Amino acid sequence: MVFFGCRRAISPLSARPRAKRRIGILRTDRWANVSHASLCMGTLDLRPAQHSYGWHKDNKEKEKEKEMSVAKKKIEGPDWIEGIDTRMEVMSAVPLVLSTPVGLLAANRITDKKYLFVRNIQDMEEAMTMDPLPLDGWKIELTGLIRPFRVVIRAEDLPNMEQIEYEMILQCSGNGRNEYGGIKGTPWNQGGVGNVRFAGVPLSAILKKHNVEVDPQVKYITAEGHDGPMGLEKPDLEHSIPVADVLERGILALRLNGEPIPGIHGGPVRLVTPGLFGTMQIKWLTRLRFETAESPNFYHATEYRMPHTRLKPGEKFKFTLENSRPTWDIRLMSYILDPLPGAKLKAGVATISGVAYNDGKAPIESVLVSVDKGQSWQPARFDVPDSPYAWYQWKAQATLKPGTHEIWARATDALGRSQPLDGKIYWNPNGYEWTGVFKNNVTVE
Repeated sequence: MVFFGCRRAISPLSARPRAKRRIGILRTDRWANVSHASLCMGTLDLRPAQHSYGWHKDNKEKEKEKEMSVAKKKIEGPDWIEGIDTRMEVMSAVPLVLSTPVGLLAANRITDKKYLFVRNIQDMEEAMTMDPLPLDGWKIELTGLIRPFRVVIRAEDLPNMEQIEYEMILQCSGNGRNEYGGIKGTPWNQGGVGNVRFAGVPLSAILKKHNVEVDPQVKYITAEGHDGPMGLEKPDLEHSIPVADVLERGILALRLNGEPIPGIHGGPVRLVTPGLFGTMQIKWLTRLRFETAESPNFYHATEYRMPHTRLKPGEKFKFTLENSRPTWDIRLMSYILDPLPGAKLKAGVATISGVAYNDGKAPIESVLVSVDKGQSWQPARFDVPDSPYAWYQWKAQATLKPGTHEIWARATDALGRSQPLDGKIYWNPNGYEWTGVFKNNVTVE
């Protein structure tokens, strides 16, 4: 297995031509691709687009029909996608959100793609499959404050370049939302996380190959995917990531757990930057914009953010770029995977096991376990993974007497970061970045 910092050649992926969907506005006698963010950031793209959809009456009618279809699917639920474990929990049919039962997370160190959680903010219809999408015809555009101003990367050329593989955490920033209590949104418990292996070509290597010079003023790289808004007047998704992070370790990922990335998990090309939350790992990548400021896009500027100041539970808060930060870095976390919540155990010595992880910026130094609600703690044994971005598997033993017990697990890393006993101190209206101690109730007979 090859981890961070190690390189290996990966065989080319099979591919077939496909058409791309582009959204444009009518400009004289041809289409031009223009986004609101492009206008705001000065990255206007006037390249011709042969397969654009104009915002005229016919297409508005089509969008209305699509919205009606979406509403119908929400009521009826999704058709099960072949290749996905049928034990997955459907949190939403449209956009598709699937949660991994905790018991499946304990099955293997590497989370199998068939039970890896799915969190789509927007769906891409042709990508709702566990099969890989073809690389041929797929293009990734680089634009903004770079020289030359615009570079187009052909996806079919990427497998011929040297690649890096990361073992890493993939986690929804809303994982654990239920612990805050009473917050709207996907009701995540622990099922929005997995430990996977992504492999692909470093963005820095691509820039070098194409002789791209990045302006020193650039602070962010804004990533766009091929997914589209879920209806009229609904924004498209994009995120801005600090340029230093992306150039240091960001890859254009082509493979997941040693195989071409399934469409449903963001293939054929996904922007992956280890240590960041899943919302920043942009699926179906089509464009990277090199910019001096963060995107004003709804999802980045007001949705996936954390307030700079602590809030009281229930306190109203209007997010702006100035009073909050994006959900970038994964927070320190530990989970108890065995025994499961609500388990019935026999009195005596019990083995307690789970995982712990952080953003990879410092090693985890300890995992402590308590069976008496924090009155006493004992250290767990754990293996240190080769990759700083992967999870640590830990194990401890405790003597349990008959009755009801609440088992706690708490991790600490070399930066002194530790999980708060009450994670609600970081309450926020969107329920993001839960980092508190998870507490499993068990019955001992």
